[in-house]
Amino acid sequence: MNPRMFHSGVGPLGPAPSVRRESGSRKGPLAGFLAGGLALSLILGSAGEARAADETPVATASLASTTGVSAEEASHPREKSYLKRRWGVEVMDVKQTAAGYMLEFRYKVLDAEKARPLFERRTKPVLSHAETGAKLVVPTPAKTGALRNSNPPIAGRTYWMFFANPGQLVKPGSHVSVEIGEFRASGLVVQ
Repeated sequence: MNPRMFHSGVGPLGPAPSVRRESGSRKGPLAGFLAGGLALSLILGSAGEARAADETPVATASLASTTGVSAEEASHPREKSYLKRRWGVEVMDVKQTAAGYMLEFRYKVLDAEKARPLFERRTKPVLSHAETGAKLVVPTPAKTGALRNSNPPIAGRTYWMFFANPGQLVKPGSHVSVEIGEFRASGLVVQ
C-alpha cells in the first residue's frame, strides 16, 4: 500500500467523507425529525399534565357519586394492620400488566398458617372495580392452570395472582377490592 494514501484522505474505496460541515449546511433529516419530536413531546406533555390536573376532581366526584366511596374513605388506615393480624398477609400493590389486559395483585405472607385459606384451590378470587361494579376473575388457561399460587404458603415470601382486565376496563388510579373466600382487601388503588 502507498503510505501517502492515508495522508491524502483517499483510501482504497475512494475519498474519505468530510468530517467538517460548512456553517450553513443541513444536518440531515434525522436531526430535524428528532428535534421536532422533542418539541412535540414537550408540548403534549404539559397539556396532558394540565388535563390530568383538571380531571382529578371530576374523577373523585364521580367515584363518590357512583359508589358512595370518597377518595379519603377508599382505604381505612387500620385496614392494613387488620389484614396482617387476621389473615397474616401484607397487601403490596395492584398493578396493570400485559399491556393493560391483566391486573397483578401482590401480597406478602407474614404468617403462613393464617394465610392458608388464601391458597385453597377451590376458592375463586374476585377483583371488584369500585367505579363500575365489574367483577374480574383469575384466568385459567388449559396448559398452565389458574394464574395464582395455590401451593402451601411460606412466611416471608411474596405471592401474586393475575386478574383478567378485558378491554382495559380498570385503569391506573381506579379503586378496586380483592376477595378470596372470606378475605377482603378493599380500597386498593391500581398503579
